[in-house]
Amino acid sequence: MLNYQDFGLKKDNLYEVIATTYSYQQENKAIQPNASCMGIRIIEGGQIQISPFYSTTTYKNLEDYNIITINFVDNVYLYALAALKDSKSPIGLTDFPSKYYSFKHLKSRSMDVPYITNSWGIIVGKVSHEFQKTRRDDLGEIMIPVFILDIIFTERFQESNKLFNRAENLALETIILATRLKVANQNQNKTQFIQIHKKIVDHIENIEKFGKNKNALKAIELINDYINKLID
Repeated sequence: MLNYQDFGLKKDNLYEVIATTYSYQQENKAIQPNASCMGIRIIEGGQIQISPFYSTTTYKNLEDYNIITINFVDNVYLYALAALKDSKSPIGLTDFPSKYYSFKHLKSRSMDVPYITNSWGIIVGKVSHEFQKTRRDDLGEIMIPVFILDIIFTERFQESNKLFNRAENLALETIILATRLKVANQNQNKTQFIQIHKKIVDHIENIEKFGKNKNALKAIELINDYINKLID
């Protein structure tokens, strides 16, 4: 069973991670990795709960292959890359950069799974079961899937349970807001778009006041480019 202290995790707390899944390219049988920002929660029995939206590649890959890697990453810029990539990206960020992927061979499963090279630790989970629930937030009410994962592999690469500083925490919140801004834009909900955009601008102003966190500033630069293209 997962030792929570190894990763600094506590039961029932929500943690933001980068989740990597994979699919197979039929033409050459190559593994196609995918990275996305995801919230996870440790639940009773040492399992992990995760809720990707139905429309995402993460959901499709979990449905098809049942395996996911939870990456603990302390570089907030990588969260921005994972969150803002889109096949129709206004900034041309269609994929998470391949240079950040590595593969871990799981001897017990005779398989390779993708993970983020910059992770200080990873947990590999296998889908135990799935159900759906109603989610309510400022974008409305929708049905979302919920996957319960059994932990089949863990590894620590570095001695780090790094906590984000204030600038990084604000940058992470801003990344999440940017993904909501995209949804509001797609739904042509002008009121929500204006409200979310104002929060983003406020966060960016505060982050720029700190001024010394390189990764947070890189993330904000990417977000600025992204939202400016949405507004154009």
